[in-house]
Amino acid sequence: MRLEPICELDAAYRDSSFGEKFVLVRPYGNEGGAGYGELDGTVTGDKLRGSLRLTNHPRRRSDGAMLPDAHGLIKTHDDALVLVSLQGRTVFTEAGGRQLLSVLFETEDERYKWLNNSVCILEGTFDPQTMRMRAKVYACVSETS
Repeated sequence: MRLEPICELDAAYRDSSFGEKFVLVRPYGNEGGAGYGELDGTVTGDKLRGSLRLTNHPRRRSDGAMLPDAHGLIKTHDDALVLVSLQGRTVFTEAGGRQLLSVLFETEDERYKWLNNSVCILEGTFDPQTMRMRAKVYACVSETS
């Protein structure tokens, strides 16, 4: 298997209509809990580029790692609509968050239907100070027939 670059993502949490960028609730007296936030951003690359909007409803583990569960929409530079789903892990160190997520796309636009059969991974970073993620997305391409 090889990894084929698809795009880069640059997205940040935005103020919600409730005035919060991100809400984390820890209802059981430990570090575990659940969160909610909305992100806006851009997608750049030779194969996919445009604007991005995501809603993230992650779980937080008791060790502080976040388990993103984000769903949203990409509007490409040529007006195609592509649904995107991101799930995985964000592990925090002193340098910030390190992300490794699975990515699935879905679209009815003929120009991008190849994405419907692609399983992708995202590798990136999350800055808790700016609430911004920067990442690269790769398609996992089988080298066997």
